[in-house]
Amino acid sequence: MASYMSTVISRKPADIIAHISRLRSSLSSNPLLYTISVSQSTESSDLAKLVDSVKSLSNNSVGCLSAPIPSAHPSWQRYSAVSLASFDQKNATLFRSTIPGRKAAQVGRWHALHKSGAPEPEAPSTSEGMDWDFALSNAYDGSALPAALQNLSAEKIDSILYFSDNAPEGLSSTLSHFAPATKLGLIGSSTPFITGRPYTLFHNDSIHSSGAVGVCLSSPIRPYTQSAFPGLEAITRPMIVTSSEGNLVNALDNANPSRLLLHAIQSHPSLGPLAEQGISSELKLYMGTLKQKGGTHELDQLYYVMSGDPSRGSLALDTDAAPAEGALVQVFLLLPSAAVDAIGEVQKQRDANGARRTRSLTFVSTSIEEMEGSPASLPGQDSETRVLEDVFLAASENGCIVSRSEDGRSERPWKCGVPGGMVGLQWTT
Repeated sequence: MASYMSTVISRKPADIIAHISRLRSSLSSNPLLYTISVSQSTESSDLAKLVDSVKSLSNNSVGCLSAPIPSAHPSWQRYSAVSLASFDQKNATLFRSTIPGRKAAQVGRWHALHKSGAPEPEAPSTSEGMDWDFALSNAYDGSALPAALQNLSAEKIDSILYFSDNAPEGLSSTLSHFAPATKLGLIGSSTPFITGRPYTLFHNDSIHSSGAVGVCLSSPIRPYTQSAFPGLEAITRPMIVTSSEGNLVNALDNANPSRLLLHAIQSHPSLGPLAEQGISSELKLYMGTLKQKGGTHELDQLYYVMSGDPSRGSLALDTDAAPAEGALVQVFLLLPSAAVDAIGEVQKQRDANGARRTRSLTFVSTSIEEMEGSPASLPGQDSETRVLEDVFLAASENGCIVSRSEDGRSERPWKCGVPGGMVGLQWTT
């Protein structure tokens, strides 16, 4: 568990730096995890000052540049923010990874390795009985654990947090070695127009454009996972996957899945003219797997529907492997009117905890539209600086990678990319 957490959001970088300065003496000897969220209005000189200020907190730190934190206050999208999590050095091991991942998704095909010229790993079986711990740890030949992690006992690690470029598959595969641990990875915000790098990752005094950085935790208090997907609306009934292959769902309830989805879209009362376009990129559609819990079904994993063809039938999902045959799934629509308010959602979770003191770390998926569509603040308006104590909140338009552990086994890693989707860890102090 973190010994300290906070997220500070402000229009004035000087206020953030002042907050950081007050922490320097208490955090200097501890491993530090951090994100710095920057917007289009952040001056390069202010960014440099923020980076220098955060890095001065500890000589043992990892971090990344992230996206503005989405809020009900649209102008806050143009604010800067810094999130900090400091850990006891006995329970935290920082690491740097250069394990290659895969190239961008290819519809209906297994993805190629990110490293040019290397062969594709064999596509793992999607059967219900698949041992994902074994399959994933062997998916990349020769991909040893990052050096800092090689001597750690897998049984003692309860959570792993990391920041990555857009090819995290090699690392997430290798981290399956730590089967009892929940793994959460934030794909860094794209920064070519901010720093000149595709991604900006920090490891102590070094800056990297690729790979990943992170921390392994062996906390005395094991955290529990939490997730929320506000703004989603189910547009189909729950159905059983009766045929799937690669990233394709070929049949649902032994019927044509594209035609089922097309019928659901055309029958939806609030889509209007969008319904006439059928399965298109104008609609944000997601296939979610359902998990039985306490006599009801709850949403477990989500996959973006990339395309569908009613004549051929298959739905292509943005994943290495579609839900297995026998999985219970449902298709969801992210309503066009949905607004992302990560700060409000975190506050709801904290209110639900009542008098219990908790610390929470949350990764949020946002969208380019959210980042670019925010009005500028007028002079004298929205000048509030807000500090969220015991909260680490970070966002990215590139989503995050999730692999939760239950009963000593990890689920297969999946990408949470739905705007507004939130996944995280919570500790009770």
